[in-house]
Amino acid sequence: MAQHWTHRGGGWLPPRSPRPGVIPLRPLGPRDILDGTLATLGRYGGRLLGALLLGQLGGLLLLAAVAGAATLASLTRTAGSRVFVYTLAPALALFLLFCRALATALAAALLRPAVLGRPVTTLGLLRAAAPRIPAVSGARLLALLAAAGPGAAALGAGLPPLALLPLAPVALWLWVLFALAPTAAGYEGLGPVAALRRSARLVRGAWWRTFAITVPAGALALGAAYAVPLRFGVLGALFAPALLLTVPQPASGLLYMDRLLRSEPGITAG
Repeated sequence: MAQHWTHRGGGWLPPRSPRPGVIPLRPLGPRDILDGTLATLGRYGGRLLGALLLGQLGGLLLLAAVAGAATLASLTRTAGSRVFVYTLAPALALFLLFCRALATALAAALLRPAVLGRPVTTLGLLRAAAPRIPAVSGARLLALLAAAGPGAAALGAGLPPLALLPLAPVALWLWVLFALAPTAAGYEGLGPVAALRRSARLVRGAWWRTFAITVPAGALALGAAYAVPLRFGVLGALFAPALLLTVPQPASGLLYMDRLLRSEPGITAG
């Protein structure tokens, strides 16, 4: 390996890892992931947010059509409030799932250009992410079912909430174990089940590290979503939900890349 001379105290040091994009191409420390997340948002945040809002527009139009149909149906004497329960509420839940999957798929599509320092466009990012949305949605749903399913089933069986406390650590452990599954589905094009297996392999031996990076990323998103409306008023409030979806995704993507570089040292982003 080539070496270079340093003037700080003298001596030979190994060369620095190449950094064509937002992170150095080596296993990452928490500081690298934080710096890379901020660099990604600074360099690509506008295009990422634009692609997210543009992709949500189609979902909003469909949701508006469903809401209109539900409103018309509710005017009849036979439908009543059940129209909201059986039509509009599921449509809203699907829309929220779509938005979350879209944000993850966009971040996964952005990961390779961001790591390699390549330019992207809003429409190009959206075109790259669109085919990955079903697999990302499936991986997210399966991860949610694995973590929350046993507790939900116990509640449905009539057990009191306090009786579910022993399940809380298991749910948290599973949530972190499968935290990288949506990104794996988007980045590697894996199916939902294969993405969960991939996440479990990558997180194994690094559960606490994954937890310690994932939770602050969510807290950063909450802070941004709270601060922007205070600073920009109504306009900021309109963008707050998009910030909640957008801000944590680069951190999850870089954590995923870190786990790839550690578990498969020969892998490259290209």
